[in-house]
Amino acid sequence: MQLESLKKDNLSNLVKENLKLYFTKNNLKGGDPIPSEAELATSLGVSRTSVREALKSLESLGIIEVRPGIGRFLKKFNFDSILENLTYSIEMDVRDFRDILEVRIALESAFISDNIDRYSAEQLKELEDILAAMEKLNSDGGSESSMIQIHTLFHLALYRDFGNQLLLNLIKIFSTVQRSLTVMNRYHTTDMKEFIDLHRLIIEAIRARDPKLAQRALIEHFKEALAWSENLLERDQQNKDDNFEHR
Repeated sequence: MQLESLKKDNLSNLVKENLKLYFTKNNLKGGDPIPSEAELATSLGVSRTSVREALKSLESLGIIEVRPGIGRFLKKFNFDSILENLTYSIEMDVRDFRDILEVRIALESAFISDNIDRYSAEQLKELEDILAAMEKLNSDGGSESSMIQIHTLFHLALYRDFGNQLLLNLIKIFSTVQRSLTVMNRYHTTDMKEFIDLHRLIIEAIRARDPKLAQRALIEHFKEALAWSENLLERDQQNKDDNFEHR
């Protein structure tokens, strides 16, 4: 039964990957109709059942969409399905949290440095307003989950006018992971005042047009989250090593 299941899984994945190649080779773009199951089965040399299962899988991934009474269409790429299913798809894995954070730090550091002279008075005012909201929430004893939401608005405001949607979506994805870890009581900021002060320093660095100061403040305010994930990963690895030694 295990071998049969494995063969079925491999076939399903193979058909799914071949469908992606089929869409690419035939220059299908977002919004284009997808051929019928029968046509695809004939083109790929597999059963209609295998094609149907692969299409359902691609639908769950947000690659295709079904329009009732019309048919299947290739979906324009976006991060919506990733964001909607993130809580379940990555199972709040600390390694994912760490990996996303490392990439985010690298990208934000580059963006804030390269664009330090492009921030307008209106952008600075918006950042000040969001910072004031963070301070009020902290003084009112608001939840960290709510703070993460406001914190996300701060970082989106930092880069929103510079035209890179990938960075903005990465920030949203990280926020989703962080909020979920917080709700599960796995991660909390230990010094919220210092955390907020570092955001004030980011604004001051932008106002002074000082890219190095902006980068330092940015990296510093992520240090606790990065150290938390690294420590947890090291502890998990140590537990695995200890369990292996006791076998």
